[in-house]
Amino acid sequence: MSVPATVANLGSGFDTLGIALNLRNVVTIEESDHFEVIERGIGLSGEDLIAKTVKVFLKENGEDTNVRIVKHSVIPIGKGLGSSAAAVVSALGVSMAFTGSIDPNLLFTEAVEIEGHPDNVAPAVYGGMRVSASTPEGYTSLGIGVPFRSLTVFVPPFKTSTDESRKALHKEVLLSQAVFNLQRLGILLAGFARGEIIKEGFEDELHQNLRLLQHPEAKEFFEYLNSHFNLPTFLCGSGPSIGVVGDVNPKIPNGWKKLELDVSEKGLKIEN
Repeated sequence: MSVPATVANLGSGFDTLGIALNLRNVVTIEESDHFEVIERGIGLSGEDLIAKTVKVFLKENGEDTNVRIVKHSVIPIGKGLGSSAAAVVSALGVSMAFTGSIDPNLLFTEAVEIEGHPDNVAPAVYGGMRVSASTPEGYTSLGIGVPFRSLTVFVPPFKTSTDESRKALHKEVLLSQAVFNLQRLGILLAGFARGEIIKEGFEDELHQNLRLLQHPEAKEFFEYLNSHFNLPTFLCGSGPSIGVVGDVNPKIPNGWKKLELDVSEKGLKIEN
């Protein structure tokens, strides 16, 4: 079973938008005489998010926890590409498949309860681009068309903790900032509906600059990309990776990597 990397926010869509990319982690599960997790042929000690999620799910459903989990992880951790959402979704997916059948909607709800971010979880489950929200009835997510097929993602050699990054955000914002983001998000989605990519729709005043201040090197590179190329530029999730809609070939800082990733129309996928 495989799960895609995801990028949330996309500038103005703070805690709202998310998109799946064709960088996929693969996880399998099978019966065993003891619980074990293997990656690249090596048994892992301790319990990561996948192991914990599988164990909890199996126990809650009255199943034996003696299983072998084999995983192949390629989504970078702590880079803003949805590694924790992929871990939770893949763990729930293989657990549901192991015990019976997969219910994507139930999986989405349970994954959000564990991971906490529907904007990353939704595209990991359903694929494509999703708009997600919390409602009185629970979490909801809707798919929308995307007028672009690929992103260029620049991944730095340092990481960001989502929890620490969120602490840098203001608990209250100015009315002018809220209106600014609402207008940009409206322009962004209206443009998508018309098959257009409007650079100004990716602008943001709620989270990007505050998060970039934590990493001066990323802030400098972000400002360079945004000013020298007429393409939408945004922080990937909570950062520190930077995304650009389109193909650009700038001189990148030492240690950074450039990834050219297609949008994945499929989320959680059962593979042979």
